[in-house]
This record gives sequence, C-alpha cells and structure tokens, in this order.
Amino acid sequence: MSANYTIVSADGDLGVLYPDGRYYVAGGDLSNCTIAVCPVELSVYGYRPTLPGSIALIALYGICALVQVVLGWRYKTWGFMVAMLLGCVDEILGYVGRILYYQNPWGETGFIMQIGM
Repeated sequence: MSANYTIVSADGDLGVLYPDGRYYVAGGDLSNCTIAVCPVELSVYGYRPTLPGSIALIALYGICALVQVVLGWRYKTWGFMVAMLLGCVDEILGYVGRILYYQNPWGETGFIMQIGM
C-alpha cells in the first residue's frame, strides 16, 4: 500500500484522503475502507487477527466439544455436558467472527460477532 495519503477526521470518523481526492471512511456506518487502500491501524483493534490462530482454536474447541459429549454421555452428566457444549459453541462462533474480522477489519459483522460471543 502506498504511504502517500493523509489521515483526516471528519464528523468524528477517521478517514484516509489521497492526493487525487479519493476519501475512505475508516469507521461507522459509511465505512468503505479495504486492506488495499487504508492502513489497518485505523480499524477498531488496529491490527488483523491471525487466520491460522483462529482456525487452530476453532479446531481445538471442536475437539473439546466432542470430548465433552463422550464424557457427558459416559458419566451421564447431562447438565454439565450441555453447559460445556454451549461454551464450546460460543467460543467457536467468536473465532468465526475473528475470521470475518480478518477478511474485513472495518466491517461490523465480524467485530459484533466476536464481541457478542
């Protein structure tokens, strides 16, 4: 990405202004930034989450969920098994949100999904 831009603030939202007049909003409902035109430091977190890390943790929580089903079934601890499964599913959905945030650090879907889960 070219470093030939100016970071500006308009109506409380940060943005990137290029010399040719192109303006990209980095936050809010009108956000139109992409990885190609805006520095990732202007996103909500200021960085991109690692894709391999998110995938690895999704796999680990999936394995933990399967182990909980086997142990819950074997020892007939249904309430504990359901609680642990809900926790594993919640974590998996949160890391799916991080993958969405990796794909578009300025989009709200991945951020809300990650924070809400």
